Amino acid sequence: MAQSRREFLRTGLSLTAGAGLAGLIPAGMGLQSCSCRKGPNDRLRVALIGCRNQGFANACAFIEQPDVDLVAVCDIDKKIREDRMADIQKYAYDKKIIVPKLDQYEDFRKVLERKDIDAVIIATPDHWHALITIMACQAGKDIYVEKPVANSVFEADQMVNAARRYKRVVQVGQWQRSGLHWQEMVDFIQSEKLGPISYVDVWRYGGNSVPKVPDTPVPAGVNYNLWLGPAPLRPFNPNRFHYNFRWFWEYAGGKMTDWGVHLLDMAMWALKLDQPDTIKATGGNLVFPNDAMETPDTLTVEYQFDQTVIVWQNNFGLQTNEYGFDHGLAFHGTNGVLRANRNFWEVIPTQINGVPVTEPVPRNVNAGNDLRLHVRNFLDAIKIRNFETAANINIGRDVARVAHLGNIAYRTGLTLNWDAETGSFNEKAANNYLKPVFRKPWEINKIS
Repeated sequence: MAQSRREFLRTGLSLTAGAGLAGLIPAGMGLQSCSCRKGPNDRLRVALIGCRNQGFANACAFIEQPDVDLVAVCDIDKKIREDRMADIQKYAYDKKIIVPKLDQYEDFRKVLERKDIDAVIIATPDHWHALITIMACQAGKDIYVEKPVANSVFEADQMVNAARRYKRVVQVGQWQRSGLHWQEMVDFIQSEKLGPISYVDVWRYGGNSVPKVPDTPVPAGVNYNLWLGPAPLRPFNPNRFHYNFRWFWEYAGGKMTDWGVHLLDMAMWALKLDQPDTIKATGGNLVFPNDAMETPDTLTVEYQFDQTVIVWQNNFGLQTNEYGFDHGLAFHGTNGVLRANRNFWEVIPTQINGVPVTEPVPRNVNAGNDLRLHVRNFLDAIKIRNFETAANINIGRDVARVAHLGNIAYRTGLTLNWDAETGSFNEKAANNYLKPVFRKPWEINKIS
């Protein structure tokens, strides 16, 4: 028997209420509105939500795939939205790719209610990642979501639950997971040729100053209320908008969640690590003490994972470390040091009495196609309903959690002991940082 509209709405809203989203989802969207399975030769219709820097890079990587139709773009900033539409068309023209005229939207919910869209790219500021991902899962879309997956540990957990409940394919934009030279690095470490590894350095140096400026009127064409979404209502300030949003706790987690999730993920992957036992942090706004930034420009976080210590560092006042790299990892094994960054990896053997204890490994260079391989992995997974993508939502959740735990250690000034079984700190005060206070009506409740 056909379901009446009233029954349909009642069913849809009862399902969304578990996520605290009743009333946010357009009535015409429904649940699993795009659940038809795509065959290996079928084309996939994709929409972009969040069109600025990484969103544009993602869109370009998607349209280069022969089985993708980019059909819509969405952004709360009319100028960014229209500029990116033109930029995508120019990129397509230069690459001799045909991209039809794109539909454009200000409100992402209009994208989610379209039944002809198979997948969405979410490249918004961090504080929106979780809510849009959860709503996209409920709408039956598969999802490519930028890192970090969420702006809190609680949100990341609910994204995992939503993907599992609604059986959606999710790829997190941690595209280093698809890079061939990174995979070779992981294979080498897991071969144990480096010997036992007790210590890993992870770093990203350099950064910009954010001088204080007064609040201003909202720019023309910007839906600022929708940009804020679940974040607290406050006057518009240029410093807290577009690129610099990442330096304010209500929207992001600073360099730790901007770069840390990429690089810490490589250490966790190579060493098969999950959750740390203890976390301690030091730092502050030491390079630019009078800046508007809330997140620290100088930060050192030490994580104890069972028998391995990982140390993260960011410093806006330095450009490189002693290796001459502005970013990277150094795995310290008994047989040598493996150094890696986005350009290459190499092994410098330990020497005893001037004699190397193992063979050196010359630089293995990155081919430069990590993002395209990552997108391809996602598209192939959609077609066969493979939920174990190269950077699935569980992987994204795990490293986002580690990054947020480091930030919480900094913000509390405490040495924290993490209980993996309960998903909480032994230090009760620190647990207040695990879940944000959401601005109505954009709450997220626990999803089972």
